[in-house]
Amino acid sequence: MYVIREIARKFRLSRATLLYYDRIGLLKPATISDSGYRLYDEKCTERLKLICTYKNAGLSLKEVKTLLDTPESPDETLLHRRILELDREITRLKTQQRLLIAILKKAGHEAPPDIDKKLWVEMFQAAGLSEEEMQRWHVEFERRAPHSHHAFLEWLGIPEQEVVDIRHLSRSINENQNMIK
Repeated sequence: MYVIREIARKFRLSRATLLYYDRIGLLKPATISDSGYRLYDEKCTERLKLICTYKNAGLSLKEVKTLLDTPESPDETLLHRRILELDREITRLKTQQRLLIAILKKAGHEAPPDIDKKLWVEMFQAAGLSEEEMQRWHVEFERRAPHSHHAFLEWLGIPEQEVVDIRHLSRSINENQNMIK
């Protein structure tokens, strides 16, 4: 059993955080000692570990509570929504990064290298990939992880319509290959 100070230290949280978690019903102590100390057992420790994991993934306390209330089947929609939020945030941050790099370059300053479509294609070519092999790479990416393929193309700074075109072409090539087989 851990007292609140020990479990707080173990998870690098404040005592106030654990008291708040108790107050909102997120983490109740296993028992309270005769002298009034909150005591936490291994089950509490495991629950707190999950709470910290979900919090580190950027979920709100309300979302964490929802996930913990249904541990046998986590709310897939909630997790997918968070992934989409992160994708949008990454795209927004990459856009800001590109703007700052452009401002630095325009002012005549050296800017950190940025991976964009041009550099990516150059790296593929330097690795010896032909146009056909690059197309196969896109086809495979689209087949295995279409959402990630889309996010990756956006991350490279490719305009939305071109992303849609690349994905459409990748699916078409894949469908043709399947028909040939």
